[in-house]
Amino acid sequence: MTSRKDAHLATVRSIRDDLAQILDGMDYCLDWKPDSSAWSAREVVYHLLDTPPGGAHQILKGMFSGALTEYDLWADRSNMTPERLAYDAEQVRMDIGQFFRCMEEAVAELGEDDLEGKSVMVHQRNRGRDEARTVQNLLEGLFARHWREHVAQVRELRASLGL
Repeated sequence: MTSRKDAHLATVRSIRDDLAQILDGMDYCLDWKPDSSAWSAREVVYHLLDTPPGGAHQILKGMFSGALTEYDLWADRSNMTPERLAYDAEQVRMDIGQFFRCMEEAVAELGEDDLEGKSVMVHQRNRGRDEARTVQNLLEGLFARHWREHVAQVRELRASLGL
């Protein structure tokens, strides 16, 4: 029988592998957009890596240690900086790899009791809502659902390029 922790680890690895496969061969077009209102693959990647600020793994580790009881979440930000815009494809891949190593470590640290037993108050600043969320909620929503939605967005960008 697979534990919920093992299932979450499998999800982390699956999303990592999907993103890597989709980005393979897109090095030259990380900044391409189908129109001015769309996000590029680079913007989607850094939105994911740094939402919430510092990344989802930082929230989880803070919850496990008890050091984090609340945090602010600003949705719909690309989190682009001039430095990130200048990164070559190798640096983008390294940032993705670092995130997933830290995410796997964070999930590996959790116990079954942590999934429902630890929670954090999330202040959704641009939506004007505050919600208590458990580790389970964060892994299913902030991580898995959110990442899958945006990985699909990158997949659509790739398809638009004919790759």
